[in-house]
Amino acid sequence: MAVERRYLIAALLLHGVLFGALLASAFFTRSIVAPPVIEAALVEDPQALRERALERERRAEQQRREEEQRRQQEEQERQRAEEARRVQAQEAERKLQEEQRRKREELELKAEAERQRAAKARKEAEEEKQRQDELRKKREQEQKRLLEAERQRQLDEERKELERIKRQREAEERLRQQAMLEQMAREEGARAAAERTAAQAPWLGAMIEKIRRNWQRPPGSADRFRCTVQLEQLPGGEVVSARIRSSCGNAALDRSVENAVLKASPLPSPPRADLFERSIIVTFCPSEDAC
Repeated sequence: MAVERRYLIAALLLHGVLFGALLASAFFTRSIVAPPVIEAALVEDPQALRERALERERRAEQQRREEEQRRQQEEQERQRAEEARRVQAQEAERKLQEEQRRKREELELKAEAERQRAAKARKEAEEEKQRQDELRKKREQEQKRLLEAERQRQLDEERKELERIKRQREAEERLRQQAMLEQMAREEGARAAAERTAAQAPWLGAMIEKIRRNWQRPPGSADRFRCTVQLEQLPGGEVVSARIRSSCGNAALDRSVENAVLKASPLPSPPRADLFERSIIVTFCPSEDAC
């Protein structure tokens, strides 16, 4: 770009000189003398020459480097191939030695196996003879044992039969006595339950009566119904909870009876302390004739 700019400036200056010469000739009457011919030669810039020379040197250097790399790669390829051939030769030698060693070991193992087989056969023959002798002795001992066991079995069966008869008689006697005791216990329990129920009847009646006094009939409810309610109370008669066991007919009646039980707290005390029950189930009716 700098060289082209210099050429452009030189051309402009040259045209300016020519134009000035033409103007000057117009003011003079003397004959026009032709100006000397100006010859100009384009001279290439030395800097461009140096740059092209450097570029040629760089390209030559790049070619030399590429050629050197190619030779190095070829040398590396040759070395790798040589190494591969050497490794293959070593591997083949190793395999040959391994095969020879394996064959020697197989021959040694076969010889050892044959020796062990012969020794095992001799040992098995001796063990078989000893086993037959022991088996004969065991058969003789087994026959004696069976005879003795049969005799002992017969004695045991006779003894067991006598013991069975004895146990059967004892069991029958125990069952008879147990039945008598259970019958007596049931009768005693029934009498005790009847006595307790009879003793609790006035207390339960007073309890139900107090619940009736605290009961408020829900509007539109039935006049006659019957339900059971389970209540939990403290020894002083204070009601802890009340829960319907069998419904009075609808949810409103159930809630009214539960509220009546809670409002009746404290409930009457039993005539005796031993008649008290913490959890008790009572049957509720609006009145005695409504049950």
